[in-house]
Amino acid sequence: MKRNRRFLTILPILADAAGAAAMILLLPTLVAQFAEPATINVLILSGAFVVYCTAVYLIRKLEPAADAGRVSRLPAWLTQTLTMRVLAILFSLAFVVELLRQFGYWDSIFVVDDRILGAGESASFFVYGPGALIGSALFYVLVLSASVRVTIEDASRNYAGLVLLGLLMVNGAVLVGTAVLQSIPLFNGWLGMIGAFVLLILLFLPPRIWYLSKRPSLLAAISYLALLGLMSWQVA
Repeated sequence: MKRNRRFLTILPILADAAGAAAMILLLPTLVAQFAEPATINVLILSGAFVVYCTAVYLIRKLEPAADAGRVSRLPAWLTQTLTMRVLAILFSLAFVVELLRQFGYWDSIFVVDDRILGAGESASFFVYGPGALIGSALFYVLVLSASVRVTIEDASRNYAGLVLLGLLMVNGAVLVGTAVLQSIPLFNGWLGMIGAFVLLILLFLPPRIWYLSKRPSLLAAISYLALLGLMSWQVA
């Protein structure tokens, strides 16, 4: 049992180390890919969104450690439904903004002549299209904040493997998000790095919060913050 606990303590650090290695190997390629808006980028982002939602759901299905409630030092408000809903809405809106950028929407709204478009076309372009994307992205609110029944038992042989899988999938999404930020020339210098770090925390910290609420670990918190800091340094 003690060996199993030690191994589970190491898993987040391994996942974060893998995330850092993936950043070194893949980030330049991803940045170049997202720098030019294209339909294929929409598919990549949509796939990353599905993977991210799956990872968050998987982490939330994990059974907490027996002493999690006693050992955890997380403020109670961090895992409250309202907090998670606000963070999920922020993520969903940021995701839609980037999807629309890849569709070329933000460039086209300044050149589209609504006097030529009919009422239906104008409504579809300016209202229904973006609204449909926002509605789809808000599915993440349910994934992050809705009640979930714990089904992955601590004693299960698959527990460690599913923990590692969920953490790796989240870090993969962080890598994609970092590439998107770096492809947008808004984050420069120290202020840009700080802004990128804050944004990455707001968008991608919730899954690790849920994990830490189930398996409290100072090392897991520090290693993830270090990964986000390294990613934000790459952005700037």
